[in-house]
Amino acid sequence: MTEVLFYITETPGVRASLAWRIAEKAWRQQRQAYIHTASASEAEALDARFWAEPAASFLPHALLGTAAASASPVVLGHGDHPGDHHDVLINLADEVPDFYARFSRVAEMICGDTQLRRQGRARWAFYRDRGYPVTDHRL
Repeated sequence: MTEVLFYITETPGVRASLAWRIAEKAWRQQRQAYIHTASASEAEALDARFWAEPAASFLPHALLGTAAASASPVVLGHGDHPGDHHDVLINLADEVPDFYARFSRVAEMICGDTQLRRQGRARWAFYRDRGYPVTDHRL
């Protein structure tokens, strides 16, 4: 059964940084991670941010649909098809993607902003109502 982890913080505006940290941890554990965004523009912005920050570290990643994606341990994408990934899903979209159950682990975030907190609570209820064990990590 898919393991669902929620990372909860009161700090607004940290979702991208938190996604980076979770993806880096997965990579260091030799796991594959798929970071799901709501749109192509969000995936591209996250890709640019990952190349620029943090300056003292590196996270190998690629955009879904590029030649580098098949060999990358971290892939960023959007839409209904996450490619061949099925290990760790980091969801940055507002809703739970239909393909969540094919992953062994799902990482969700609930961060400071009121609207994001409301959406995060709805995702928590989604998993709970379907019988998935949900673990929270308060940051």
